[in-house]
Amino acid sequence: MKKQFRRTLLLIVVLLCCLTLGAYSLADAGNFSGGSDWGGGGGSSDWGSSGSSWDSGSSWSSGSTYDNGSYSGSSGIGCLGGNLFTVIVIVVIALVVLRNLRKGSGSGGGQNVYNAAREEPGLPLDTLKQKDPNFNEQVLLEKVGNQYIQMQDAWQDKHWEPMRAIMTDALYNQMARQLQALIDAHQTNHVERIAVLETRIVRYAVEGDNDVLVVRISTRITDYTTDDRTGNIVSGSTTRELFMVYDWKLTRQKDMKTLEQPSMTQVSCPNCGAPLDINHTGKCPYCGTVVTLSDHDWALSAIKGISQRTVG
Repeated sequence: MKKQFRRTLLLIVVLLCCLTLGAYSLADAGNFSGGSDWGGGGGSSDWGSSGSSWDSGSSWSSGSTYDNGSYSGSSGIGCLGGNLFTVIVIVVIALVVLRNLRKGSGSGGGQNVYNAAREEPGLPLDTLKQKDPNFNEQVLLEKVGNQYIQMQDAWQDKHWEPMRAIMTDALYNQMARQLQALIDAHQTNHVERIAVLETRIVRYAVEGDNDVLVVRISTRITDYTTDDRTGNIVSGSTTRELFMVYDWKLTRQKDMKTLEQPSMTQVSCPNCGAPLDINHTGKCPYCGTVVTLSDHDWALSAIKGISQRTVG
């Protein structure tokens, strides 16, 4: 009887969590911004295709700390940007229930505890520059800033296909599903007054067959969502400014080298052989074939929301 009661209570907690998360007003590309501020040394929102935790242990990161977090790969949830107190209460209840369940599962003997694998600390950025002499940090950071603006514009325009060129397939498909949910709801998320305030590399590492860079992006946006049928604002504000901080995880095959003219990655369409400026669009203008950047240059594989600060 007690065991059944505990299971029922745990189920109620899970349902409450789902209902609470569903009530949050989420916005901007990937649903990172919300109705209240978050982050700033506390929690953060992750999503992408990796499942491991990783930190910033490199000596060149100017004292910056990369907040540990697992990339979940789940779709439909960007960040917990709503009633933080409600979330805390639910988490506390869940922890109490789980603790009681463990106590009732038997006495004596150790319990198996799962610990997520942690990545090795980052490497000095000079390590990358030594094996790739043409790598230019400022050029890369400028490109990332432009890609952030491009991503917000594509999200607002509901035309996501151009983003395929700069993302891994997993991340592209995940965000495409979220955008499709907006389309199905007949809503448009407007992301305006976009300003990229700072971009900086906070980590370099080698993970398996890939080089990995983590770029921290500080931005300012205003965002709001409207109903396509009525034009009414259903969430957000046209005047409220959101100062958002993200970490972008970029991956590239570790044997790849930066071209002498890194401002333009020129490749050939694998279908018809036509030249393609892949930084402009991943779609061949001649035959329509989509080319993915990850085979040729740095590709965005995961996004981590670090913080949101609201002004106005």
